[in-house]
Amino acid sequence: MTKIALVLGGGVSLGAYTGGAVSEILRALTATGRRPESDHPTRIHVITGTSAGALNAALAARCLAVNRELLPWIQSAWVDGADAAHLLNSNRKNRSAWLDDSVIEQLTRALITADPATEDSYSPAAGDPLRVGVTLANLGGVRYDVPYGFLNQPGRSFGTVLHNDSLAVELNRVTGASDPVWETLRQAALASSAFPFAFPVRSLMRSSADYPGATLPGDPGDDLSMCYVDGGLFDTAPLGLAKRLVARDPNFRADDWRYILVEPTLRSSGTHQPTSIVDAPRAALDLTAELTRAVLGQAAAQDWVRAHRVNARLEVLSALVDRLPELNDRLHDPDELGLGRRIGELAERVAEMQVALDPGSVPATGAGSDAADVYLDRHLQRIEADDRYQGALSQSESRAGRSRLAKLVFLLESAGGLCGKDILRLYLVAPPERGELSGDFLGNFGGFLNREWRANDFRAGRRDARRLIEESLADIVSYEPSDDDDYRVEAIDPTWESVPVSTRRRLVSALEDEADRTLSELKPRGLAALFTWAWKPVLKRWLVERATRALQEAR
Repeated sequence: MTKIALVLGGGVSLGAYTGGAVSEILRALTATGRRPESDHPTRIHVITGTSAGALNAALAARCLAVNRELLPWIQSAWVDGADAAHLLNSNRKNRSAWLDDSVIEQLTRALITADPATEDSYSPAAGDPLRVGVTLANLGGVRYDVPYGFLNQPGRSFGTVLHNDSLAVELNRVTGASDPVWETLRQAALASSAFPFAFPVRSLMRSSADYPGATLPGDPGDDLSMCYVDGGLFDTAPLGLAKRLVARDPNFRADDWRYILVEPTLRSSGTHQPTSIVDAPRAALDLTAELTRAVLGQAAAQDWVRAHRVNARLEVLSALVDRLPELNDRLHDPDELGLGRRIGELAERVAEMQVALDPGSVPATGAGSDAADVYLDRHLQRIEADDRYQGALSQSESRAGRSRLAKLVFLLESAGGLCGKDILRLYLVAPPERGELSGDFLGNFGGFLNREWRANDFRAGRRDARRLIEESLADIVSYEPSDDDDYRVEAIDPTWESVPVSTRRRLVSALEDEADRTLSELKPRGLAALFTWAWKPVLKRWLVERATRALQEAR
């Protein structure tokens, strides 16, 4: 059976591109959902997202699990709703960030948690269950004490705080529109998309049971309030989270899993031009844009780079295992008791080390060797059932020989960091060239300034997803696209002059408000306090002029 894991990247206003790609994929699977040559359904069983991709993940889940009529509203949310006219609200109540998130709050309530206009209807394109996860940046972090084996203090633990976090929910055919899980998902998506400084920090209630092995206050199972910002700060393409959700299916290795990444910020290596010293940012807004690109670029597709490397190592490992019987025929000899004992002891020791490093890798079964035995037995069963190793294992006529070889494979997997890993079928939806998307302007915030820019990026997402379906997924999806106008992408060069006049005025007014607020918080002393009436207006004018000039010169 073919199953799809949809992995949605971030990118602030580039969420319009991701929304377009998601819409096209859902349309294609909803229209047919079947291979052209058979009756086996192709369904989305896992969706993960980060930042703007988290919002798209929640919208896609709602379309699949409750209300198929919501699909056109993904376009409306990004093209019409995500506009600077709403985000630049000088009268906002929460002034801890530059932008007003109340419009996003209202949109998500209307689209993710409100009762649908029609009766609940589970989409034929949705897997049952449908697992949805979003990545988060945990401001406080979660502490883990990991045994590290220092030479001078072998029993000393290495304390580390992890800020890369996530939240996942599971939906199925009985998950109604009013189920509390939707509010959980909505809040998590909002937290994942809370880009620092631009949007306010979000808090979520989490259970300490979600963090096995962590050092947390309170008793196990207690609810804890944690603060979060944009999950894309650490990972803009959460493949690792998708793999963990896929692995929750006990029979996931028997299915044909396809991982589809939608990543608007991914670029080919030839499109990046290093910034020289003379091109250093000249103003605060320039610096903000460059820092945004740097942070998102550093986190972009880390999981996907690792996945490609793991795929390559797995292919090498499979080739090596196939040759093991030729390299040493003693491996299959049932009378080689000493060799079998040494391999078994090594496998047990490695299992103990793995359990010590990752206590959450084994369900609660007792401490020490019991947990290690469970860990080892589980992986040996997996190895003996793995098609990649059947050629070598089948050459052993005795149970002892097969068990010995399986333990040796376990050792090789562990040494290469490949234990339990599978070759993944990876697909990409991304713009072909840097600068094609208008949302790239102003460090990925520019799309909020012009509706036509967002509409163009949305169509670009649909175009690139259509190309993937037609060129790479024709074996699992038969699809007749709509009118070509839905995929028409124009060449746009976003500039300050092409921003609507009303939006420019609103942005300048917002800059003036922020300058007033910042200056009002200054508490000068001495002569400076006596002459605030003279220097504060001058400083305000200078700040606004500098910021406006940076906008005018931005590209």
